[in-house]
Amino acid sequence: MGLIHMTDETLQRAQDAEDHRKAYEAVMKAGAEFGVPFSLALTMFFTNLVLANGFWMALFAGVAVYVFVFLIVKFFFSH
Repeated sequence: MGLIHMTDETLQRAQDAEDHRKAYEAVMKAGAEFGVPFSLALTMFFTNLVLANGFWMALFAGVAVYVFVFLIVKFFFSH
């Protein structure tokens, strides 16, 4: 009975490790594909506002940076 219990416990630990790996990969993918581009776009938006380039130019720069970085991350860093 002890051997069967050890096997069940070992299988459960392996399944938990697999679940943790899947969750980690999902968080990293979301962070890379949406978090990084959004952060850089927000930085560009506020930088343009501070430089007094106007709201619309800041908004355009933020959107352009978001799209550019999103595409770079999607094409080169995501599998």
